Amino acid sequence: MLVGLCGLVGCSDDGTSAGSETAGDSSTTEVGTTTGGPATTGAVPTTGPTTGMDSSSEGATETTSDAPTTGGEPVCGDGNLDAGEACDDGEGNGPGQACKADCTSNVCGDGELGPGEACDNGIDNGRGDACTSECAANVCGDGVVGPGEGCDDGNQVDDDACTNACATIACGDGIVSAEEVCDDGNADDTDACTQACTAATCGDGFVQPGIGEACDAGAANSDHGMCTSMCQVAQCGDGLVWNSDGGTEACDEGANNGTGKTCKGDCTLNVCGDGDPGPGEGCDDGNLDAGDGCSPLCQSEGCGNGIVDPGEGCDDGADGDQNDGCTDLCQPPKCGDGFLQDGEACDAGANNSDSGACTLQCAAATCGDGLVWANVEACDDGPANGDDKACKADCTDNVCGDGFVGPDETCDDGNQNNNDGCTNACKPASCGDGFVQPGEECDDGNQSDTDACLVSCKAATCGDGQTQAGVEECDDGNASDTDACLTSCKAATCGDGKVQAGVEACDDGNLVAGDGCSAGCEFEVNMVCQNPVLLTQADRNASFNDGGATLRCDLADWNNPGPNDWIGPNLWYRFTGAAGTKMPTSPPPEYSCGTHASGWMQGTYPTIQDGIVNRTVCYHWTGNTCLWSNQIQVVNCGSYYVFNLPNVAANCWLRYCGAD
Repeated sequence: MLVGLCGLVGCSDDGTSAGSETAGDSSTTEVGTTTGGPATTGAVPTTGPTTGMDSSSEGATETTSDAPTTGGEPVCGDGNLDAGEACDDGEGNGPGQACKADCTSNVCGDGELGPGEACDNGIDNGRGDACTSECAANVCGDGVVGPGEGCDDGNQVDDDACTNACATIACGDGIVSAEEVCDDGNADDTDACTQACTAATCGDGFVQPGIGEACDAGAANSDHGMCTSMCQVAQCGDGLVWNSDGGTEACDEGANNGTGKTCKGDCTLNVCGDGDPGPGEGCDDGNLDAGDGCSPLCQSEGCGNGIVDPGEGCDDGADGDQNDGCTDLCQPPKCGDGFLQDGEACDAGANNSDSGACTLQCAAATCGDGLVWANVEACDDGPANGDDKACKADCTDNVCGDGFVGPDETCDDGNQNNNDGCTNACKPASCGDGFVQPGEECDDGNQSDTDACLVSCKAATCGDGQTQAGVEECDDGNASDTDACLTSCKAATCGDGKVQAGVEACDDGNLVAGDGCSAGCEFEVNMVCQNPVLLTQADRNASFNDGGATLRCDLADWNNPGPNDWIGPNLWYRFTGAAGTKMPTSPPPEYSCGTHASGWMQGTYPTIQDGIVNRTVCYHWTGNTCLWSNQIQVVNCGSYYVFNLPNVAANCWLRYCGAD
């Protein structure tokens, strides 16, 4: 080693390093590059790190590595990776760290939350669970239906079949789906969106003040009724003749009503003799008397004398020509004088009306003129009429069921059949629309599963898993009578004759004590020992074996070919006489006991102090000593045992064996 060292740093003739003190000197060696190696003879400690040395050279300093240590016992947490350790980060080991306290790696699925994991429920991780198999939280929008989610389509589209809250779409959920015009999530029909998810509109039967409605009688809205087609309360002066639904208006020209007008201020016609000189009247003295200056025709009695008297516009002697510039009323020709002049299509005089056959412009009423002809037209929006508009081309209201798709209607098939693709509400047929279509048992239009019709449009029945309010006490959707809810949808109670598993030991259908099953549905040991059913047939004894010629089966309602002393399930039995005194505790041969599969009891017999105990009966068949099995109960009655024997574990032939 010294030779190698001299080769690196140089030595004097006596072998010491050049520039060093002599061997044995207490001063420090100043070879600036050699430390940490095995000490040479006579060398003293050096300072400074070792640099530049070949690890293969003799005397080179040994370096520290991460290889497992070999000396001493391995210690988890010392920062050294020892044999048997998956990791060791020293003080960095611990809960929630990459390396756990026991030097095992923290991995997804170990039940401990580690770095980069959102959750870790161990074996409960998985698709559809709260924590996925990748240790990510199952959240709404990940495309996997997790706990508490009704659906999860993995997108951010809120108006498809699954909302962004992972709930199935339905009218009233506040999300507008493709079949809905609106959805404000409430049951208020007086705001902008009805609970049928249609936009508030005049004619829907609901009064919506927000859109200016004072009334809404639905299809009964009429410009001649109490509620107009604009959903306003009919009143004199609105320009609409209210002559139905209790209305008594004879006319209504709106702003043209008044004194001297065809329609007076109280919506009565201005007629001769009412004291109000109306259009075409030369006078009106309030009577129809002649000779008082105003004739019964309400004309000045001087008209026709060829002299223009006061109140006359002209006087041509009442020559009968109404188109010569002066009518026989001694007034210039005008619309409303009752005479048909050139340029007029009609003139009914005081009966001219914009709601009648002859308008105030002396034009014949016609659909499309913008005036509603009373008792003939339901509406008239003029150029705005159209079969897809509120007022159709034939001046009838566009209503659901007329065969024309109008405003706010999704469809309109023109019939009153709710069983086709378009309902009477003019919406596409669907479960929940309130109408029963083919394939639906019912449809009450709500989202309740506790009434007579489920949200699946199936009639509520006992056993559907939904508790019908006021009808069922419970409904767990199964056919078990041993849990908390019976198949009759009644809550299981002591005394109902059904043994509730894990709650009742027995249930004989009454609450009478002293009959073997107490009022608290517990077995009364002293009673079960009294008067048990006796099993006495010799062919039940395990020693009986005729190779299957005799066949009996301990199954209720089974048609045994001969007598059988087992009479029904869940009764207390005692083996006696030729049948033996108790059940064997080891398997008899096949075909023993007058059956194919012989039944024997596993375990030991109880003491008197043990009371009622549970035991397993096995059935020996096809070489398997316990091919089938079922539970029984056994009581030590002192000088004999009694057994509570249910139906055997499978269809026949199986039988409980006796032994001596």
